[in-house]
Amino acid sequence: MADSTTIIGIDLGTTNSVAAAVINGRATVLSENGESILPSVVGIDPAGKLITGEIARNQQVAFPDRTLASVKRHMGSMKPLTMGEQTYTPPEISAMILGRLRARASAVLGVDITRAVVTVPAFFDENQRQATREAGRLAGLTVERIINEPTAATLVYHASSDDRMHIVVYDFGGGTFDVSVVRMEAGVIEVLSSKGDTHLGGDDLDALIMTHVADDFYQQHEIDLRSIASARWRLLQASEAAKCKLSVQEHVTIAEEFIAEKDGTPLNLEFTISRSDYEEWIADFVDRTIQCVDDAIVDSGLSAKQIDELVLVGGTTRTPMIERRLREEFHLEPSRAVDPDLAVALGAATQAAMIQGETVGPILVDVTSHTLGVEALDGFSFDGPQTSFSPIIHRGSALPASYEEAYSAVSESQKIAEIHVLQGEHDEIDKNASIGKFNLALVNPSGARAKVLVRFDLTLDGTLKVTARQSGNDRAEEMIVNNALSQFQETERQTSSDRLAEMFLGSDEFSDVDSGETGGIQNDSDAADTEVTADDEFSPSRKALQRAQTALAKVQGEDAEEIVELTQRLETAIADNDLDAAKEIGTELDDVLFYVGQ
Repeated sequence: MADSTTIIGIDLGTTNSVAAAVINGRATVLSENGESILPSVVGIDPAGKLITGEIARNQQVAFPDRTLASVKRHMGSMKPLTMGEQTYTPPEISAMILGRLRARASAVLGVDITRAVVTVPAFFDENQRQATREAGRLAGLTVERIINEPTAATLVYHASSDDRMHIVVYDFGGGTFDVSVVRMEAGVIEVLSSKGDTHLGGDDLDALIMTHVADDFYQQHEIDLRSIASARWRLLQASEAAKCKLSVQEHVTIAEEFIAEKDGTPLNLEFTISRSDYEEWIADFVDRTIQCVDDAIVDSGLSAKQIDELVLVGGTTRTPMIERRLREEFHLEPSRAVDPDLAVALGAATQAAMIQGETVGPILVDVTSHTLGVEALDGFSFDGPQTSFSPIIHRGSALPASYEEAYSAVSESQKIAEIHVLQGEHDEIDKNASIGKFNLALVNPSGARAKVLVRFDLTLDGTLKVTARQSGNDRAEEMIVNNALSQFQETERQTSSDRLAEMFLGSDEFSDVDSGETGGIQNDSDAADTEVTADDEFSPSRKALQRAQTALAKVQGEDAEEIVELTQRLETAIADNDLDAAKEIGTELDDVLFYVGQ
């Protein structure tokens, strides 16, 4: 029975997200209107309200300037993302997706959900993990633990087996690729190694198809569809659909009517792709994933012959070429016993239940996927001081991990030691990711007092704490991260929480959801409809717009495109105060909505 302490599991994906929970001892996906998967897309609808999921995805073609997708690739930075007339940070956009999943979970479980286990790619760095935690906080969720996606998927495989097995989890999602090698034995899962590429996913395969189609169209008409916002999104969605169809069909044709115009003449698009052509295009991408698998097996200390099972996770693994290459490489039949789109969320839910003390799966022993250390002085040359990366916690260390390393002051006159924390695998400083910097004041650093002790503590969820102290001096300093994410100070966090609270309140998709650190937010249906009043001449038109947004969550293909096109025209008529045009377009929209059962 769910209560206010219930912890849910969330797979916060690049293209799709899923929430799950353990119900009656079984990990279960939390569905809404029969839909298990929430597209990781957010937008602002014509009425100015926040929309998410399928509705937002459907409006992307008509209103790309008011819609954002694949924000996960920006996590770890504070790059401003424009949606409508405002800009948002990546954690804010992710918070909108998490908020919708929280609302879904609360509705299904019948309690206000405030705690979650959230998954991230195994190769997410410290900044990206902290950004994910920040997004949860803005959505009103305490992120109890962050676990790696391949690791989470492992939790739902062979949970009741005591046999010793070595498993490779091949996770090819919408925006990232990860692979982990794990050992399962006697109810314990030990992650031996992880590798990955946070900039390789199904989105890249979609973009590759789009490039070939757009190049062909340009050769015919000298028009680049990628430079036309609405045409670009139509083509990108068509490319994604073609990719999915090629998993089961030998050929697929992309056909889009009136996708562009030249000299007053509408232009249609038609382009046929064979599976063999597609596989030739994506071969380099697949090779990159196979190399990651090879590297992960080497890091694990195993050989390919010692691998007992290959587990496939992520929608992109449905590509036949991937299965074929893995089968050829490792002489094993890839396993998809659990739906690849749902396995990560189910594993996160399993971990969440374990945190609450329930016995539902094996014990998890995870490892760090990157080496962590500091910048240290190597010596001097004619060019000045020479520094290099000095590892403290090595890649593959079991979590939680703690380690202390001793360094020396450069001279007795040194007043400050700068602690520059890095993450990576290279001796050269510039080839690693900078996590942050802080200073330690030194007092008479001579003799025994010349020693500086740097301690790294890495928790189960990947949270890093760095402490530095001078030998013989009780004073210590802890890391205050000096990077883009640290600029998200408390005042900005509260401003962001307030803004999201207002957006959640105005949205028809969020009910009884708190945003971040604000009080309870009750979605008042009367308040939500304040823009439609009896005295407003455009009241029927505005109501039609609202019905259209609801319909977009349920229809696809040509019907969705027609609704989006009419919605755009109707919004323009209202903005121009053209009542006659609004009535005419509204009638057309009513007819279409009636046709699709809305």
